[in-house]
Amino acid sequence: MRPICQLPLLCALAWTAQGDDWPQWRGPQRTGISAETGWVQGWPEGGTPPVAWRTQAGKGHSAVSVQENHAYTMGWDGRQDTVFCLDVATGKVIWRQSYPCGDIVQWSGPRSTPTVAGGLVFTLGQHGQLRAWDAAQGTARWAVDLPPNYQPDVDYGFPWSPLVEEGLVILGTGSRGLALRVTDGAFVWGNDGKAGACVSPMPFDLGDTKGVAMVSMDPSRNHVSVVGVEFQTGRELWRTEPWKEKWGAACSDLVVHDGRVFLSTAEQYKRCAQFIFGTGTAKEAWSNQHLSTYTGNVVLIQGHLYGVDKTGLLKCVDWETGAERWAQRGFGEHGTLIAAGGRLIVQSGRDGMLTVADATPDGYRMRRRMKVFEGDPATFTPPSLAGGRLICRSYAGELVCLNLQQKD
Repeated sequence: MRPICQLPLLCALAWTAQGDDWPQWRGPQRTGISAETGWVQGWPEGGTPPVAWRTQAGKGHSAVSVQENHAYTMGWDGRQDTVFCLDVATGKVIWRQSYPCGDIVQWSGPRSTPTVAGGLVFTLGQHGQLRAWDAAQGTARWAVDLPPNYQPDVDYGFPWSPLVEEGLVILGTGSRGLALRVTDGAFVWGNDGKAGACVSPMPFDLGDTKGVAMVSMDPSRNHVSVVGVEFQTGRELWRTEPWKEKWGAACSDLVVHDGRVFLSTAEQYKRCAQFIFGTGTAKEAWSNQHLSTYTGNVVLIQGHLYGVDKTGLLKCVDWETGAERWAQRGFGEHGTLIAAGGRLIVQSGRDGMLTVADATPDGYRMRRRMKVFEGDPATFTPPSLAGGRLICRSYAGELVCLNLQQKD
């Protein structure tokens, strides 16, 4: 650990999304869902919305986080990682910070998305460079270089987007997660030296206990498990039975709701399941292959799950039973999505096509569709929606901001 400077005590560091912010990976609640409702009115039917700006950020999978008028993301130029802070209205660079960074084998560039909380931005580089920056000025506050044995696989690099709440920075590595202190990066709990899977941590409540769910990998690297731990102490609360999957390649984030958690994998073994958890217990409610997502993510809306299966099918699955309600072709194995105002915003994996469809179990209904990127359109990264602006990112590093704000 290399502390750069000591911060004053930060009280109430749990982020609070103000208005339409998108301050971290998968949005305000890490669910992939925005509370915005009128955005689609800014996208004319049969047409396309105005492009507010385009810019380049370098290779990677880092999505865009938005807090007030600042947008944050990361990219790699072949020699170094760079953290960008952009004006969300114009795309102009407000500040940037870089550090030397080597390559990785599979899809070079940062996998992690910045988290904005308490006036700081927390980033994780592809080789474990955990950093805290001043959100407004970009000055470095502290730096911790995580050891290589924490990553799921040397080919993947470090994939987790930091969860920042209650004075802790939590990452999805180790046998039950890893927590560091927000103020200086000191290890608090979970520093066991073991590799984690590729899934970012997700908070939950269990009665009066605040917890965080993660996916751990066994030493053989042949199985993963979902584990729930107490937020402040890392004490294990529950754990699922081992789930067959290779190399920690559980890459689709967890959906946690009302004492249940949904896991999906598709690297070597296609499977999805819902588990019911409680203190000391976690039992399977249902399991099948109906929504086996690979690198994309899943949203839960009014009792139904929506996501892009590894086969490239956009699917709707019943949350209670796991039954498939409908499937639509054409989104690629790396397709991903977010949701807002009762609609899905889907980004296709290979061609980067942006599609808006109704979030309804009654059947697939497309409402809008457009080509977004001018360069190489391949992407693994879901869009971000904040203040009527939809920001998309290609793997090659092209950022495109669509202005969906309604005119008076």
